[in-house]
Amino acid sequence: MQLLDELKKYLRIDGNDEDRSLSTFLQTSISYLENAGVKQPNDYYLIVEDKEIFAQHRLAIMMLATHFYENRTTITPSTIKTAQQPIPYGLQSMILQLKWVNPDELSVQQ
Repeated sequence: MQLLDELKKYLRIDGNDEDRSLSTFLQTSISYLENAGVKQPNDYYLIVEDKEIFAQHRLAIMMLATHFYENRTTITPSTIKTAQQPIPYGLQSMILQLKWVNPDELSVQQ
């Protein structure tokens, strides 16, 4: 499975009409997490002993991409204070947790 397919399932989107936008939201989400100090794994789907090692990384990406997808409003100077939606607190907490994860160490330890 690829992240795009997983995001489409997460958002319950059928078809390919929005693939380009969704791909942009995915890449932006990954960049956002990297800029926040979250190191990204080489394989988001690594499974060891029936445990998905990087499920939390994927969930953070899905949540952030969903936030971008659902908040696609045009922001003008008159609407800037009301149109901007902050990143959900649960996602902020997850990002803080993931900042301490070294994917290379997890991959090797498992």
